[in-house]
Amino acid sequence: MNIIREDLPGRQVALTIELETDMVNDAMERAYRQMVNQVNIPGFRRGKAPRYMVERYMGTEALTERAVKNILPQTVQDAITAQNIEAMDVGEVEIVNMDPLQVKVVIVQPPVVKLGDYSGVRVEREQTEVTQEQIEEVLSELRREGAPWNEVAEPRPIKEGDMVYLDLEGFTGEGELPEVKREQFPTLVGSERGGIPMVVNNALVGMTPGEEKDITDTLPEDYPIEEMRGRDVSYHVKAHSIKEQEVPELDEEFAKKMGFDSVDVLRETVEKNLRERTNESAESNQVNHIIAHILEGAEVDVPDLLVREELDNMLKSLEDRLKQQRLTLRQYFTFNGVNEDEWRQQNTERAREQVVRNLVLQEFASREGLDVDEAEVT
Repeated sequence: MNIIREDLPGRQVALTIELETDMVNDAMERAYRQMVNQVNIPGFRRGKAPRYMVERYMGTEALTERAVKNILPQTVQDAITAQNIEAMDVGEVEIVNMDPLQVKVVIVQPPVVKLGDYSGVRVEREQTEVTQEQIEEVLSELRREGAPWNEVAEPRPIKEGDMVYLDLEGFTGEGELPEVKREQFPTLVGSERGGIPMVVNNALVGMTPGEEKDITDTLPEDYPIEEMRGRDVSYHVKAHSIKEQEVPELDEEFAKKMGFDSVDVLRETVEKNLRERTNESAESNQVNHIIAHILEGAEVDVPDLLVREELDNMLKSLEDRLKQQRLTLRQYFTFNGVNEDEWRQQNTERAREQVVRNLVLQEFASREGLDVDEAEVT
């Protein structure tokens, strides 16, 4: 068995295998016996047609493909062993020549991970503190959570913190921006997550119900539709109504509703939780800095197969998140002006970085005798 080896990028090896004549003849005879019982050839009872008639009726290529299929697993395994290849995956086999019969197969090898010297890596844990301002902010958030929104009793200008119901349209020189259009849409004034462009959100301050306003801006460089980035845009907004939140006082009654004996106990609990979260954040930052140092000194040769699998996982995760928002992948791609192939191209490097990170951490854990949960390295 003659083998031609070609090392390819992405931890792949292409093997072109020339099959021995006796092996091919035996395989062709076996394929003939299989196929003669599966076809009806005029003038012959099933299973009784001679081989040349089967080849003429079915085609020599069909018989050859069946023959190759019969002997392929062992042939490829023998070639892998002969070439001393550690195989992680075996790709599709292609017949590249009929006489002599040659097949080509691409073998994917496992990744190679080489860690640098990390023994001298030292990262100081950052100092943490909890301020009174942070405590008061959490208490304010607790008071706002679940607090009712009421229509404003007397007409007044819009202010930060109001819930405003509005209509919105956006236009560029190319026409309307359908993704911007809103009708009777509620937005929280002053919030960066208000569901409308921040320039429009800011412009609401001082408007009154029924008032309309035009705002001009330039679409940002991270705008979802790439070809629209940097273009001039004009927005037309109409404010319909205002609601303001009835926030309860921070008193004993509120503390008891929250399940605490007093305001002091509530405040102490908030401070304790903040300290725990701050410490956890500091530890996480310290670990991430250490990981960054280890990654910096590592050499990793990643199979393209693992990158493709990571892209599959990223796409599935995106699809699951979209389902929670009652959206489909097709709608997402349409909104962003890309198709799946383009999305994969745009995210390939991010997928590769994630694979490298996972492999390095797994190698580090193996070397240090640590148990690392898979969820901890993704």
